[in-house]
Amino acid sequence: MEKSLNHDKWNKLLPYATDAPEHVFADIKKNISFSVQQKDLTRGLKFWSDQLSTFIKIYGYQISNEDLVTLIKLYYSLIIKEDINIPVVGCAGRAFALLLGRQKVKKRITREELVLDWRPLYNICKEIYFGKDRVYNLKVGYSQLEGVIRNVVSSSRDYFSNECTREMLDEWEPLLCPPDTMCHRGTTYLSMFLPVTVQPDQGFGLWLDLVLGLVKTTAIAGRGHKKQSTFQSFPTLLCRVAKFNIGKIDWKPHIPWVFNMVLLDFNLPVGESHTFAGLFNGRNKLCSTKIEIIVWMMGGDCTEIIMEHLEILTKTYVSYIHPSNRGKWTMKLVGFVNCICETFLKRVEMERLEQGYWFRQVPESHRLSQETIDRFVKLMLPSVKLVMFNVNSANNFQHDYHCLVRLAPHIVLPDYLAHAFDSIESVVEPQRVTTALCSFAVSLRALCLHEPSKQEVIPLLSTLLPTISSNDLNKSWIALLAFSFAFTMIPVVDCSHLLHQPGKKKKDLERVWRSTAQFKDMVAVFVDKLMGLIEVSAMEDTGNLNSVNHKNRNSKNLKASSIPDYLAEGSIYMSFDSLVRNSSDDIRDMILDKVFRKVTTTTLEVKIAGKTMGDALSNLSNIYTEKTLKKFLPHLLRECSMLLDDETDAGETSSELLWNITMFRSILRGRGDHFLPYLDDIQSLLEQALKFHNSRQLITIVVKAISDLLHLLMKIKSSDCQSCQVPYTDKTFDFTSTWGIGMEIEDIDINWYVPGEKEYAAMLKIIERFGVSSMNKLKQFVTDKNMCKEEFHVQLKVLRAITKTAGHIMPMLGQDSPVKLPKYTGHEVDESVRVPIVNLDLKTGLNCDAELLKTFRAKAAETVKTVYDYQSQNMADDVKSAEMICLLMEDVLTYKGYDNNKMKKEHTKYKSVKQLLDDRLLGKKKQLRMVVIHRLLLQQQYRQHAQLFTPYTEEHHRYTQCLVDMSLSNYTAVRKTAQYCLKKCLSVMLNSRWFFIPQITQYLEPNKDISHEQLKGAIFCLSLPRITGYFAPQPMLLCDVMPAVCKAQHSEKDSIINSIEHLTDYVIEEYRTCSFNTEVSDEAIRYAEQISGRMPENLIQAGHDIAKLKDDLNRKSFNSCVERLLEILKSEQTTWRFLDLTVDIVRTLIQRDMIFSEDLVRTFVQFLTHDSIGLRMISFRVVGYIIYLQRRNYQDTLLDPTTFPEDGPGAPVGERPSNLWMQYRSETLPVTEEAYNSCVFIDKPHMGYNRWAKQVKVCIEIDNGIDDTERYSALDKIIVSCFKDPVFIERFVELYSLEDNKGSEKVDIIRRHFYRDLFRNYGWSLFELFKPKVEEFMEGKIESQHRFAAELLSSVTRGSKHWPFKDIERMWETILPLITKAMRQVSSETINMWVVCISSIVEDRDPRRFSRLISMATEEFLSGRTIFHDTSNLFLLETIVAQFEWKYAEGLHKLMEKIAGNLNNNYKNVRDKIGHMIDRCTAHDHMMFNCRPTINPRKADFMAKVMPMLTSLDEGLFGTEWVVVNKISLNDDNDAIKVVKTIISWLLYSRFVAHAHLVPAIFPFISYIIALEPSEVDPDLKHLCTQALSLLSRESLAEASLEPAINAVKKVVNSTSEDRTIGCTWKAKCTALVYLQVVSFSNLYMIRSNPYLFGEIKTLLMDSLLSPHVEVRQVAGQTIGGLMKTDLFRDSGEILEQLKTMARTKLPKGTKSSQTDIKEIWIRHGGIKTLCAMVECFPYSIPQWLPDIIVFLAKFTRGNVMISNEVKKCMSNFKRTHLDSWEEHKNKFTEDQLVVLQDLLVSPNYYA
Repeated sequence: MEKSLNHDKWNKLLPYATDAPEHVFADIKKNISFSVQQKDLTRGLKFWSDQLSTFIKIYGYQISNEDLVTLIKLYYSLIIKEDINIPVVGCAGRAFALLLGRQKVKKRITREELVLDWRPLYNICKEIYFGKDRVYNLKVGYSQLEGVIRNVVSSSRDYFSNECTREMLDEWEPLLCPPDTMCHRGTTYLSMFLPVTVQPDQGFGLWLDLVLGLVKTTAIAGRGHKKQSTFQSFPTLLCRVAKFNIGKIDWKPHIPWVFNMVLLDFNLPVGESHTFAGLFNGRNKLCSTKIEIIVWMMGGDCTEIIMEHLEILTKTYVSYIHPSNRGKWTMKLVGFVNCICETFLKRVEMERLEQGYWFRQVPESHRLSQETIDRFVKLMLPSVKLVMFNVNSANNFQHDYHCLVRLAPHIVLPDYLAHAFDSIESVVEPQRVTTALCSFAVSLRALCLHEPSKQEVIPLLSTLLPTISSNDLNKSWIALLAFSFAFTMIPVVDCSHLLHQPGKKKKDLERVWRSTAQFKDMVAVFVDKLMGLIEVSAMEDTGNLNSVNHKNRNSKNLKASSIPDYLAEGSIYMSFDSLVRNSSDDIRDMILDKVFRKVTTTTLEVKIAGKTMGDALSNLSNIYTEKTLKKFLPHLLRECSMLLDDETDAGETSSELLWNITMFRSILRGRGDHFLPYLDDIQSLLEQALKFHNSRQLITIVVKAISDLLHLLMKIKSSDCQSCQVPYTDKTFDFTSTWGIGMEIEDIDINWYVPGEKEYAAMLKIIERFGVSSMNKLKQFVTDKNMCKEEFHVQLKVLRAITKTAGHIMPMLGQDSPVKLPKYTGHEVDESVRVPIVNLDLKTGLNCDAELLKTFRAKAAETVKTVYDYQSQNMADDVKSAEMICLLMEDVLTYKGYDNNKMKKEHTKYKSVKQLLDDRLLGKKKQLRMVVIHRLLLQQQYRQHAQLFTPYTEEHHRYTQCLVDMSLSNYTAVRKTAQYCLKKCLSVMLNSRWFFIPQITQYLEPNKDISHEQLKGAIFCLSLPRITGYFAPQPMLLCDVMPAVCKAQHSEKDSIINSIEHLTDYVIEEYRTCSFNTEVSDEAIRYAEQISGRMPENLIQAGHDIAKLKDDLNRKSFNSCVERLLEILKSEQTTWRFLDLTVDIVRTLIQRDMIFSEDLVRTFVQFLTHDSIGLRMISFRVVGYIIYLQRRNYQDTLLDPTTFPEDGPGAPVGERPSNLWMQYRSETLPVTEEAYNSCVFIDKPHMGYNRWAKQVKVCIEIDNGIDDTERYSALDKIIVSCFKDPVFIERFVELYSLEDNKGSEKVDIIRRHFYRDLFRNYGWSLFELFKPKVEEFMEGKIESQHRFAAELLSSVTRGSKHWPFKDIERMWETILPLITKAMRQVSSETINMWVVCISSIVEDRDPRRFSRLISMATEEFLSGRTIFHDTSNLFLLETIVAQFEWKYAEGLHKLMEKIAGNLNNNYKNVRDKIGHMIDRCTAHDHMMFNCRPTINPRKADFMAKVMPMLTSLDEGLFGTEWVVVNKISLNDDNDAIKVVKTIISWLLYSRFVAHAHLVPAIFPFISYIIALEPSEVDPDLKHLCTQALSLLSRESLAEASLEPAINAVKKVVNSTSEDRTIGCTWKAKCTALVYLQVVSFSNLYMIRSNPYLFGEIKTLLMDSLLSPHVEVRQVAGQTIGGLMKTDLFRDSGEILEQLKTMARTKLPKGTKSSQTDIKEIWIRHGGIKTLCAMVECFPYSIPQWLPDIIVFLAKFTRGNVMISNEVKKCMSNFKRTHLDSWEEHKNKFTEDQLVVLQDLLVSPNYYA
């Protein structure tokens, strides 16, 4: 088997797995091949595809490359079939993703071996994601395929052809028109399909610059946008290309941008303290792909740059992630730390372990060096340590810390050990104990492997012992988990004797050996702690110790998230089990003595303490079986026997007996051969205990003991379970050398215990003694009736225990006699010609051919059937007996010895433990020995679970009838239990649904003999999720069930009505659109034949006959179901409730390829005027869909782009010569019939904006015969005849003009589609029937009538696309006056309706079609009738302009001229709408990558017109004193102020809908916003300015906009005369500095990479420190301190010296301490304030330069009052923020500095 993955390692370690995977796979591939050849897709292909999944789960990919490639091609050909069969596509898609989704498989298959065509898959995606049938929501099931298809695309894109990238760009690049919705579709396709593993010149080299340019220059970098970005999927694409092309792309130019985006995603509050408090609106979700890009970009020269940027980023957010600073940003920062640590670890693992992948090869020069890894760990370790104290991120902390430990244990472990002992022993800070415990648990293996840290492991374990306490359960669970991990990887063996061996020894090794002498004492204390926990749990109701109490789990006091719940639940069990498994015999003896002493001297309750103590005893017996039995079993047998002799069967059992019998049951673990000498005594005790029928608790324990005894005699288990293969009795071996060491799986030698003949003989004896005896007693009870009810229950329990325990070695019932299916199912053809449905032939290691086992299940079934017959006739009121019979019957019929839920739980537990203990960097295939043993036990369960199904036999049919009868019982409890059992039976019995679902359906008939309970039981049976899933997709079963459900109207009980409604909801949810054609493509047949050859022709033909027969029967049943439901709808006896249910079901069944009968169409058209609202709404969808399907298919016209005018050299994007002919031009409008018919309308706005597609398809055909009734089909005639009926029209208009929702009327999209399709199919003549009513409604003011008129007018316009010119002329002559009238009398309640109406009219339509509408709208521009009329008209214009997009340049320029003259409008609402209009008109003036300058209005040109309007403010804002400005310049009548408000409204609106960065021309205006923000005269102006600055300052700016932004600040700050008395107010300057601070932070990396900008900012801030206003100096100082924290000032030493020089400025002689108006004081205060701000910017850390600054500031605590107060306040804050970590921080100071600090911070004592 060439190049196959050797994944059979687990099976080879099992003692019985000798079956060859080749033979198993041969059967699978043959049956898959034959299923396809026979077209048996929904049965054979699905079943054997599931078996293929099971095979891969058990054996791995033990498949040859040839078979693997052929299977992939086969499934792919089934997926891309044009006629989408939902079940087949789902099945094939999951199998395809399984075969090709893993990178290990892709490593085997190269692009030369496998090439897939991408275009058919694209067609499938287009239909599923954007299909037109989804309009009416009638295509059921496609949503289930979305995830499957996405997985198929991600699995297959690496195998698309080399030319695919160019083809994809040709297909989807024309869609990239940013303002258009199609752009999102194009980016979705590109990010999904583009391969990144093709050679650069044929792959990413063709599109990388385009994608980067689009992402950089669009609103993905913006802040606060409400709608999602058009290019939001591109970061995922960039992440993929970076991951798979390391070393092939130069990322250096893009690194600052990536880091800037990550920083902005954090939404950190900057500048919030002054101007922008609470106003920033940022992203709510962290984009993890951008973080991953950072890691995948590393390599070569980029590594150093990225590490520098990452260091700056960590310095920037470090104070925000501190536990003291919680906010919305906290979880984002935690997510960042988690994501970058995890991704970095993946990168290192990939480079070191995953070699030889053809699609991902990392050059040696771009691999991460150990130096880089160490630097990364040092950088992230402080952040991870801060995360550990976050209440909601403890799980993240463990994961992150584990990642860092695995990357660089030599860095993390010494840091941990330096604080571990103090943290664990801490009493004052319990959170430190918890985090230290978690850290120890995840770093334990590294501690064991790291030689310097190894000697601290045992002392740490000893230190952990006091943390095990019942006073803090959460801490105890974590400690026990740590002990469990420790005992898993550390042999608990005393190695101190090695100290006395001759030879030279290392000192560290000697210390480790010496510490192992503490094992015995430590284990003794540990066991005592566990016993104490158990005893306390009995005295206090603390809940189950093996599970976190459910009440506490949700409690705020219990941090249940600190460890996973599934680990906490078994912490005691896991720790004790690991201890016993990995201890030497002397320690085991000590443990055994302690447990024996506790068991024999204490009597506790058995529900909590008994279970926990029993688990401990079970561990001992399971591992140390022989000695445990020798010590415990005689004592327990003796004690139990004595207590039983003294006990009376009165119902109450003594606690002492329960305790001893519980311990006795717990000891029944271990190897079966050790129990053989005690077997007779054990059975005698069990028989003696079973006589106490009235003691339910005792009987329950005894029955479980019987099950456990039987189980241990047939269980295969490993004989050794220690962590190393050397016996612990070897005194010469150094067991400390095996601490934490993993082993190659192939090198592990495991000794297995396999039950022999003696054990099987004992097992049979037990089965006969208890199982057969129980059956005999039950039979005797039926005949003689000599048994009490309690004893009857006991025998049922015993029989069930025997059946469940030995079920996996008992053959199923009648496997050789499958029942024949009913004829109507289409299975009357001989089943032998079809692909067999059988389980995989896998060995499970247990083979017993005893006759008793072969017949036991059949005898038990017959006994249960007999008992049921008797119980149902004579003991029908015995509910408990009936429930037990149900459960017993289900076990007898289906149970095979394993529990699926338990297996999933064990699998989850294994994955969690493996994740915490595994370290792939130590060796990809090296695992801990005990973990391997755990995995092998799971492998055994996987092999058992592979027996998925059992054939449905005559015996099954006979016995399952009992469950059906009990599912319809009169007793609720019995029905529930029986229905649960029936559901499980039907899920494993093949074809059983064909018998029982029709049988259950019979109980829905309105028959007097059927009780309400039976009706309810039948409905609940059909409502069970799995059962509903069986008949909902099957037309033949659906035909029986749903009509019967819809006829079940004979009960008005609320419970039954609710049940029927739930059943209907389940059916609609589970139903999938049927496919009546199971044809298979020739390509799929060819691949199927390649797999296993061609089947015999007679078998192929037989399969085809069966497939055709099933298709015909499915179609016939489907049509019959629809007809029967239709009869119910037409019946006058059908109640309103069931009428709604029935019509909802019919609506679900409607699909494209069904045959629509005339009766169905007529019925639903009539329902359009029904009194029921729900019925009308569903009928609207159905009739609308039928009309949609009846539409005429118009012929597309192909345009050749090569015939368009040449674009010439330059960018191909935007307006250019080849697309100018599409522009709206008043002189070339098609106003005549000839011009209209010859005009080529391009309705899709995206077409032509980007480069032209190779084939441009437009539909311009004119339908001149639209009114020709002769060409109407029969269905069309029915619809038209109804709508031409005046009575029908009158009723129709009356109903649909009624109010939908009072006070919230809105246009309905379904109704608009309905009317559109109606008028498109049947022309203008049909609208004329509605015309009188529409005109009547327009005269009134009723809201719902206006809504109806708006829907109708918009729809008739949409439907007129293919009408002849004369009809269109008549249409505009009619509707244009109506729209004009509507807009003139519009109200606040109807404005949104008419705007939606106009938007719908022009949406995706060529603007040249609407010259009349445009003229009408522009004529009303600010006509001045009323304010509301003007705003409404602007709203209307905004809607039209938004839909026309880039094709309306001429009209936009005219509108902008009008807008420029109305910027100073007196009314706020009008100004706001004008601002919206400006944004719409300039929307295409963006900075899109590779885009030509637009011919549409440009923002720069517009601002050039605006700025002269503001010159009247210049002198007032920047040239005179502010007092004058406040009184005069800001008067409400000032036109310039109104212009400012209008422009601000535009900027605010543009930030929520923009597609590009701010252009440089806008920033000169921002200086006016800054200067006006402090205004107190006009509150509205102040609010607008504050909001604008809040949003604009947090914008990610293009490089060309950074300098203008800084210049805007300079204009405000520097607008001061030499004497500093004239210029902007100090408030404006403070605002400007805060704006500068936020802008610098939001564009940190971009500014940092530009020395000129950095110099400008530095100069600006240093000059501001000389301001005469103390407030300006304070803000400037805070800004410098904040930027110092972000490391923007690279020359921090120079800055500090300048500030010190300013602080040393000498004051003039005679200066008083209270003076503040002297220039020298300004200078000194500026320097001191900035130094204080720098100190306060590091509240939780001590930079290297900080101690000197603090000592320097100490000199200024006296003198000028203003300066000394600043210093004292700074020192007070420093003391407060550093108090918690002062023990660590004080090490950063010298002794002299600490003395100065002591004098400064400690208040003087009066008595000193």
